[in-house]
Amino acid sequence: MIRAGSPEPAAATRQGEPGAVTPVTVIVPTYNESKNLPELSKRICASVPGVEIVVVDDASKDGTADVARELGKTLPVRVIERFDERGLSTAVLRGMKEAKNDVCVVMDADLSHPPESIPRMIRAVVDGADVSVGSRYVKGGDIDDWPLFRRFTSLAGTWLARPLTPVRDPMAGFFCLRRSLINGVALKPRGFKILLEILARTGTQKTSEIPIRFEDRTQGASKFGSKQRKEFLSQVWELYRDLNAWPLRVFKFLCTGAIGVIPNIVVLNLAVKGFGASKDIGVAAGWGVAMTTNYLINRKWTFRADGVPVAGSYLKYALGSLGGLGIQWLVMRGLPTMHYNVSALLGIAAGTVFNYMASQLWAFARKR
Repeated sequence: MIRAGSPEPAAATRQGEPGAVTPVTVIVPTYNESKNLPELSKRICASVPGVEIVVVDDASKDGTADVARELGKTLPVRVIERFDERGLSTAVLRGMKEAKNDVCVVMDADLSHPPESIPRMIRAVVDGADVSVGSRYVKGGDIDDWPLFRRFTSLAGTWLARPLTPVRDPMAGFFCLRRSLINGVALKPRGFKILLEILARTGTQKTSEIPIRFEDRTQGASKFGSKQRKEFLSQVWELYRDLNAWPLRVFKFLCTGAIGVIPNIVVLNLAVKGFGASKDIGVAAGWGVAMTTNYLINRKWTFRADGVPVAGSYLKYALGSLGGLGIQWLVMRGLPTMHYNVSALLGIAAGTVFNYMASQLWAFARKR
């Protein structure tokens, strides 16, 4: 387990070049962190020889920028002051833009993240990970004594973010990547959670999580409050919408199924009452029209599958729908002692799950 102050090898190595030092820039966004910056800078330099430290300061009122400039006289620290822009996420991106090195580490200035873990994070990226994360929520990770409400909000936010990335601590502010990873990626930085933005919009699955002990700040005041929580919820919703995340797709699929009831009933009654057809024919006609309507809505709205060939996907969707209907029938047949309304609901639920998976993985699947 990695803890603040634990021994760590002096530096990461280049892949295939044992013993060589990997050039690294550590980006530290700040606002009123003058008391923490000296200790943080010294610990970073002790852990990562040859490091460049870029402090991006949002017009602090406590002289943080002046402290950074003074540190720069004896340590590899330089400061970028921002007066017309605010926010941790945009500060991080500004730091990456100004960094001299491709490999960048991002961390908070409040000493909550242990600099001694940086070499392991760098090694993970050098060894092939797109992003390595100083993680509180993997085995060996830990958090200082947080009150119950803070733990709950952190875990709730993590749960909301999980559909967007496989990383178990996507809310972390301590991570390492090659800045070339985000070249050409249309990021929408907002609030505090820039890591989530990067993970979700790059879609990377090549990640590594390094366990850390998260220490609560002892100097200065936290900047995370109700405003930042609202910004995070807005960010998650925007990512769900832009990336069509699976919870949103499931919701759309269920809505489409509910919408399909209307043409089904209309065509059934039109066939039976308007044209004198049998109920069996009416049921088949209603199912066919509803299935086609659902296919068109799901293709365009639910799965955004305009690039998938129509004929093949339509046939697969129809077969998947018939399979779902068959599953419903099997469930009802398999529960003969249960009230038919209950068994029908269970069958519909099972059939809907089958329909969704058949649509996602078969009918509307894109070739890789």
